[in-house]
Amino acid sequence: MMLRPPIITVMGHIDHGKTTLLDALRQTSVAAKESGGITQHIGAYQVDHQGKKLTFIDTPGHAAFSKMRSRGAAVTDLVILVVDAVESVKPQTKECLEHIKAAGVPFLVAINKMDLPNAVPEIVKKDLADSGVMVEGYGGDIVCVPISAKTKKGLPELLEMVLLMAEMQKLTGDPQAPLNAVVIESTLDPKRGSTATVIVKAGTLRVGQDIYTPETSGRVRQLLDWRHQPLRQAQPGDPALILGLKQVPVVGSVVSDQPVLQKSIEKQAKTVSADKKLKLLIKADVTGTLEAIVGNLGGEVELVGQGVGTIYESDVLLAQSTGARIIAFRVKVSSQAEFLAEKEAVLIKSYQLIHELLDDIQQQILKLLEPTIDEQVLGEASVLQAFTVKNGQIAGCQVNSGKLTVGDQVNLMRGEQLIGSSRIKSIYQGKEKVDKAKRGEQYGIGLTNNLEFQTKDKLVAYKTL
Repeated sequence: MMLRPPIITVMGHIDHGKTTLLDALRQTSVAAKESGGITQHIGAYQVDHQGKKLTFIDTPGHAAFSKMRSRGAAVTDLVILVVDAVESVKPQTKECLEHIKAAGVPFLVAINKMDLPNAVPEIVKKDLADSGVMVEGYGGDIVCVPISAKTKKGLPELLEMVLLMAEMQKLTGDPQAPLNAVVIESTLDPKRGSTATVIVKAGTLRVGQDIYTPETSGRVRQLLDWRHQPLRQAQPGDPALILGLKQVPVVGSVVSDQPVLQKSIEKQAKTVSADKKLKLLIKADVTGTLEAIVGNLGGEVELVGQGVGTIYESDVLLAQSTGARIIAFRVKVSSQAEFLAEKEAVLIKSYQLIHELLDDIQQQILKLLEPTIDEQVLGEASVLQAFTVKNGQIAGCQVNSGKLTVGDQVNLMRGEQLIGSSRIKSIYQGKEKVDKAKRGEQYGIGLTNNLEFQTKDKLVAYKTL
């Protein structure tokens, strides 16, 4: 094991100085003659302070933070929450705090824009305390550092505190372990093909290495550091840009050097997400109603967020990263939130009556404990063999009862355990494409998402009652 650099994310309300702070920190670690090239950053960079490295994720805000966390990739060790010394705590500041709390990540506060004549840091500390963040001097131990990202005043003290908090965590990584790196940014470059910015969590990433993600694979053709200089290898805590993947991987994907390990990582993520608590984010029209709803929730409910007013994209991101569903009581859902919820498969349910809301939550709790409680079985098929094709897998099945139809919802069952749910995308009998699979005959069945079939699994087609 080796001590590794801490991995830090900067968050905060819009215009409070996140990007300015990241730029200021990056400029302090680049020689003047190089500064012209720093605008083409790769999503992460390293600062050297007192001979020690700190890795900053250069994708400020909670959108990227949520995307990584939603896939089980706990990449951030520490968060710097930036708060404007004049505007103080704003709605997005509170949203950031919800994300930090949900992630269980330690954080400190950078009170920015101290160069302005009307800066009042004490008001910021009081407002933070009112938001449940007990800072130093207000009954708590959350560190606040006054800074000016514009003039760079206070940045050495900020880095000093970050290093101190990192040392308390005793962050280590094993460079000899199997590779485990997290994608924090990815794109299709017209000249270089699929590229991915990763931060190495364990193992060593090397040029010429075969690598795998859930979506794609490839061989590391070239590694670049954050200055776009060639690298031979990247070790725990280091960021790197990978060239050589066949396709663009999803942000939050885990990169490994062994296909078997990749499957193990995916299974672990599924196990972690299989929590027997109903996770909810609740927004209501007024505070009194919100308190009434929350007061009637049982111990089977985990509340990841609550508030008053419209459902926005930030609410969807928080629900997505925590695996929660959103309850909207007599409030609007913004069109952007609706679009994002559909894209990220986040369930939003709206209600006008409290008793209907509470009855539905009770039903959802029962379904969590018994997933098939509200389903009527349409047909059942046993998996005889799994065939790998270009776009995933086809299950070779024997239909035991009823019938299965293209478009049906299906559960993949392994014994009594629900492995996953999907819809039937295609059915083949021999080489002929058909609409239905009938009892007593054998078919090849393809699903809309990639579930990993095993012999003796069962595909159960159903409709919701």
